[in-house]
Amino acid sequence: MFAVIRHTFEMDVTNKYQSSGEWKHKVWLFKSENEAVTYAVSLLDNPVILANEHSLAHAIETLQTGKYWQYGRESIAIGKVEEPKIISEEETDSEKFIH
Repeated sequence: MFAVIRHTFEMDVTNKYQSSGEWKHKVWLFKSENEAVTYAVSLLDNPVILANEHSLAHAIETLQTGKYWQYGRESIAIGKVEEPKIISEEETDSEKFIH
């Protein structure tokens, strides 16, 4: 299973003197890597990227080969979903709790 992760900073500008924003993190799951890459490419909707054929081709190639793309305050990543590590609440000799 593969995941597409999108991080983006969404601004809320009420007027030119007052604005706020927050990071949004979205994740979609896919059965195959090809499905994940196809969906990740569909998320390339930044007007700066879409306005230039070379920039769009570079972003697509970066997602296909490196599984990561970033522009400004937005990034898209493709990762393999793994089983979670079991975290125990008991202290061991090799792992001393800080608190």
